[in-house]
Amino acid sequence: MSGRGTTEDRDVERLVDPSDSPPPAGRRRDRIGLQFAWVSGGKILAALIQAATMLLLVREVSPAEFGFFSAAYGVITIPQTLLDLGLPSLIVRERARDARDGIVTTALKLNNVLSLAMSLLLLATGVLLAMTVDADYWLLLPFAVWAAAERNADAWLGVVLADGDSWINVTNLVLRRLGSLVIFVLLTRLSPMEPVLALAVGFAVGALLSWLFAHVFVAKRLVPGTPATVRSLVRMSYPYWIDSVASQARNLDVAITSVVAGQAQAGFYAASARLTNPLRILPNSLATILLPAASKRDSSSIGGLLKLVVAATAGFALLYGGGAIVVPWAVPVFLGPEYSGAIVALQITCVGLVLASAASLLSTLLLGVGRKHFVAGTAVVSTIACLVGVAAGALTMGAVGAALGLAASYAVQAIVLFVRLVMFIIRREPNS
Repeated sequence: MSGRGTTEDRDVERLVDPSDSPPPAGRRRDRIGLQFAWVSGGKILAALIQAATMLLLVREVSPAEFGFFSAAYGVITIPQTLLDLGLPSLIVRERARDARDGIVTTALKLNNVLSLAMSLLLLATGVLLAMTVDADYWLLLPFAVWAAAERNADAWLGVVLADGDSWINVTNLVLRRLGSLVIFVLLTRLSPMEPVLALAVGFAVGALLSWLFAHVFVAKRLVPGTPATVRSLVRMSYPYWIDSVASQARNLDVAITSVVAGQAQAGFYAASARLTNPLRILPNSLATILLPAASKRDSSSIGGLLKLVVAATAGFALLYGGGAIVVPWAVPVFLGPEYSGAIVALQITCVGLVLASAASLLSTLLLGVGRKHFVAGTAVVSTIACLVGVAAGALTMGAVGAALGLAASYAVQAIVLFVRLVMFIIRREPNS
């Protein structure tokens, strides 16, 4: 890897003179509070539309068919994470730091190639499974298009997010979900198409329209790409990828609990760990907009965002703490008396959500100021600690112990990240 046109980690030689290029169309207009309102509100609305879509599908198919679809749908998210190589996060950070950085354009082109490869891989896998395992897999083939187009569109719209126009991102997301819902309803009502296939087609068409908009809209904001090898780009992006993969690996917690403590305890734990996932929308939304904001800060100016994270964590503590208080009443009403064994685990999980929120937000700040390798290493270690803690807790205390193991891992991760960020400020380290 040599020559004038390559990159060495972040020290990329600029081949484009800023005076020769038109200024990007994006301007960082929206303040963090307004962006948070846009992103969180949009994600909540999109989640409600998605829930309505799933509810309609449930009414159209048998439990076995819905289980078949849900399993495949969950598996598809794995290659989405594995094959993006952390490029979406890299794109947001580098664009936020320097809107004229051609490495963003180059990274988007590589993302196009990876998205195409993912689509072809999923398509080939679906055809193979349909021919050798179950003909119902033919119904899922459009999801190969959906998975790649949606992920690629989100990567391209990362440019818009970095420019401060978060409302465009969430509007695209909501319209994508709404379009998929409308197409699904029309196909199931006006054609003899199988419901699962109708949903797959709806998702694929919605994602393709989103992809088309993202490419046409974002292309106007890009500067010419900086020549770079795939290897150099991956060197820049892989810590983001490791952080993402490590976070996804935590989803093995329910399976581990099932093996160690049995299906009943796993069911109680799953009720606590999975049913609280919608509560993550708020901290995840804040993390989304903190990455570009932190990317423009250094040790002398990151303190304001750290105070925001502390205040937000306190707010989440009040919200989730209130949730923990009402759990003993809510579980019998919404889940039934047979889930009374999940009450304590749910309360512990609500407390753990506060710690998870803090860890997520602190990770984002450190990623923004260039400490991606530390964040990636911490994510790996904390995930291992999480899975070990869940296993040990489940073995000794069932669902309650598993929830304690999960919460403890988030506590350790948050403390380590907080100390590292404070050291970044005290040492007056540069954003690099």
